[in-house]
Amino acid sequence: MPDMTLGMTRSMVTMMQFNEQKQDYDKCVADLEEGSEEYVNALNACHQRGAERCVNVANMHRGIYVKAAQFIASLRGGTGDRGIPKAYTEALSVFTDHAPHKSAGEIADVIKEVMYLGDWPTGSLGDMCSLKSIENEPIASASLAQVHRATLPNGSVVAVKVQYPELQKELASDFAVFRMMGAQIQQMAQGYDFMWVVDDFEKNLAQELDFTLEAKEGQATAEALKHRSPQVTVPKVYSELSSTKVLTMEFCDGLLKATDPQALQAAGLNVNECAQLLCETFAEMIFMHGRVHADPHAGNIYFRAMTNGDGSVSPQLVLLDHGLYYDLNENDVRFYFCKYWQACVAKDSQTMTELGTRFASALHKFLPVLLSPWFIFGGVRPSLHEIMSAAKSQLPETIGIRDVADFIVATRHGGANLIGLLHSLGYTRGLLEALEFPEGQRIKCMLKYAMLGDVESPSSPPRGLQQGEQLWMWWRMAILRSNIGLIAPFAGCLIRYAKADKANSAPPSWVLFGAPLALVSLGVVGFAAVMKQLQR
Repeated sequence: MPDMTLGMTRSMVTMMQFNEQKQDYDKCVADLEEGSEEYVNALNACHQRGAERCVNVANMHRGIYVKAAQFIASLRGGTGDRGIPKAYTEALSVFTDHAPHKSAGEIADVIKEVMYLGDWPTGSLGDMCSLKSIENEPIASASLAQVHRATLPNGSVVAVKVQYPELQKELASDFAVFRMMGAQIQQMAQGYDFMWVVDDFEKNLAQELDFTLEAKEGQATAEALKHRSPQVTVPKVYSELSSTKVLTMEFCDGLLKATDPQALQAAGLNVNECAQLLCETFAEMIFMHGRVHADPHAGNIYFRAMTNGDGSVSPQLVLLDHGLYYDLNENDVRFYFCKYWQACVAKDSQTMTELGTRFASALHKFLPVLLSPWFIFGGVRPSLHEIMSAAKSQLPETIGIRDVADFIVATRHGGANLIGLLHSLGYTRGLLEALEFPEGQRIKCMLKYAMLGDVESPSSPPRGLQQGEQLWMWWRMAILRSNIGLIAPFAGCLIRYAKADKANSAPPSWVLFGAPLALVSLGVVGFAAVMKQLQR
């Protein structure tokens, strides 16, 4: 049963912190000139104070608040600091694997519902225990559970994932208050009815709280990706030592964070090779299997250095936390998303409009740039500012928070479950961005699997692209790169000179001669396509 007092207390404390931060933002730059050095310094200091407030709230409340912190920390990809200031992503990144945890004594009863533990943690396990040993301190902790290293009688090392004992009560209390405050939430959301978000979030969390479902989904992912073994691995689950609240699985040592390129290099791994493996694995899951990992943040996606027979080292991708997946096979979303990605790369406006309308109704024009800012050229004629944003792999300033809100609502009512997909793509883009994986390389990788998945029943393991398909992909990517790589710099020059109001002075000669020379140099690769875009 929900505890309304508990839920109200948690929400009121959070609201107080929110209001305090809002006032802080209003006051810190009130008398400063926008864009000045003092303005920027004051704003950055305010971001830092706001990040610290968020950390304090997540540490205090845990549960759903840590879940939100993980989301913010992992979703920077593609927005730049304009979307989420770096101070927040850096401060909240600790919650991906080192969230506040419970003591061994507090979680012991949860484990004892599954296996005999003797007098642990204050005494010995005893001869009847299914474990030879278990560590008191967790090796990782997140929003819903913490993980303890243990050893089986046969010497195998395992990871015991234990759900927080008060979690279900806290979540029930939080969601009960959210529903009660539905009118206030709608007012804060500028009139949007986002209570369906609360309902969907609660439904998804209910699935994540059942660890038997996580074991089943992990097994399904391992089966779908078995042809990638040992380059990709999913830890084995010991079902006899697991339950709805306890998950005992194979322990994976030597894990390296997917967002730590320095650690990967120190282990002898090629960072770009790691990023390519990550991108290909998730592209295959989305476009060929229709399986979308709901939480591919830095606390669930790792690499290990794998020694080959010749002594060389190659990356192994380790996928953790399979508590929630989205199924793209419903309503044939997987099949049509394959076609949509190809249309975005080829700048096929007609197909983009037809399928975009199927996915997001009248607001389909926002979908391409949410998938990749490079897709700005496939829709309506882009402005110079939008081209510059695309070159930086950022959302253009013309897309505001209200546009995003409209898009989310339209997507849900448009008959396609794309919210979870966009959520997951945002996570993986953040991981790839941390590894400095080029946006063009990500688009090309996704395009390959979109082409392979463009059938009702894709083959497994995936076949290779045929020569004609490879040529088509090369051609389309060459044109797309030319749009971004050659037009954007000159658009930037025009913007800078326009802002400087230098109407009476000619731009430097390299701008006058450089632009036409660059277009001519495109040759057969993209000249016609670029001119077509410029004439729209």
